[in-house]
Amino acid sequence: MPSIDIDGRGKTPKEAVRDMWERILPLEGEGYHAVTSVEIVDTKSKKVVESFEVTDPEWASLRQEASKDKSNKNPRQEHKPPTAGEYPFKARVRMEL
Repeated sequence: MPSIDIDGRGKTPKEAVRDMWERILPLEGEGYHAVTSVEIVDTKSKKVVESFEVTDPEWASLRQEASKDKSNKNPRQEHKPPTAGEYPFKARVRMEL
């Protein structure tokens, strides 16, 4: 089964999770689903500061925000990899088809 790792990045854990949702939503439309829990990682120490299931109501509310925000973004905006230390947090999850 094809799998893909998704990382959302942000200056706060909430921002990182919202970015992760923006990346996940189009993949879910293609049939991908999460196979791991979401981990929020401090990028300096590389330690997991929080872990939760994608259905956790505390964090799932950001899904709706991300779907609204996605419609306001420029679809032609180029992706650029973050520079080291640019984002203090990342939210990661593995998805499979």
